[in-house]
Amino acid sequence: MFNQKDFGKRLRDFRKRRDLTQKEIAMKIGVSEQAISKWEKGDCLPDVYNLKILSLALNVSVDCLLDTENETEEKVIETIDINGAAFEIVEKPAAILAGKMIYAKDFTDISAFNSAIDEIAAEGGPFDVMKLADVVLPINDIHLSVNFWRSEKSRAYGFVREVLTDSQPEGIDVYKIPASLYIRAYTNKFTAQLMAKEQCEIWELFAYIRDYFMPAHGFKMAKNGAQEMEVFDTFEHTTGYAYMPVIRQ
Repeated sequence: MFNQKDFGKRLRDFRKRRDLTQKEIAMKIGVSEQAISKWEKGDCLPDVYNLKILSLALNVSVDCLLDTENETEEKVIETIDINGAAFEIVEKPAAILAGKMIYAKDFTDISAFNSAIDEIAAEGGPFDVMKLADVVLPINDIHLSVNFWRSEKSRAYGFVREVLTDSQPEGIDVYKIPASLYIRAYTNKFTAQLMAKEQCEIWELFAYIRDYFMPAHGFKMAKNGAQEMEVFDTFEHTTGYAYMPVIRQ
């Protein structure tokens, strides 16, 4: 059942994940700081218009804010806080990713493979995103690292988005991810501080999660075919989430 207090907590959590103050989010959507405070306390709810622009400002769906997502959506089952940095344990269902996949086996050596990844990234993307059929909302660019903790020749890299169907236009690659447990972390000042930095890239979180967080909290890498994902929440790829597939030990 929908609950105003729960809505307020979700709104506060999403705002903090974006490292925004109440004043900053209020300025973004054109309301008073007091309005944000009342919504987060559960004293009242935003109207339909403000709910829509809130979702845009926070880059989440309205359904996610209202918690009306269906059972196919990912679920946060636990949050572990480390000096203000939130590491979420997430149950993510199977997903279909579409875009461009490149495979290390198609290159003479791993250096050429890595260079190809860098060249495509520098060009801003390898495919016409408008060609993708049935893209999942909200739209997020995803960089998919396949088998990067295993032998070099088994590796692949994807520039993809999540879609609802594997029936995609010619020239679009499809990669299916099984349901899995993930550790999810966001690139904000708190995660950066764990690495003694002011800012960090999503890929930098993978090493911290694998080398420090997982051993300390009883996790190891999953072997079910799930892969590491960088899920960007800005089109400029300045911030976003690291997803690391894991199992509990």
